[in-house]
Amino acid sequence: MQLLKKIANMEIDDFPSYIIEEIKNTWENWNSSRLSIDSL
Repeated sequence: MQLLKKIANMEIDDFPSYIIEEIKNTWENWNSSRLSIDSL
């Protein structure tokens, strides 16, 4: 979690866009799987 927060606080311009997409996809997948677990 700390790593994601650090990344979110950094300048987006420092990252190639494909890395941003990977992070977004990972974050969304993690959130949706966590929500699924919470709803059980």
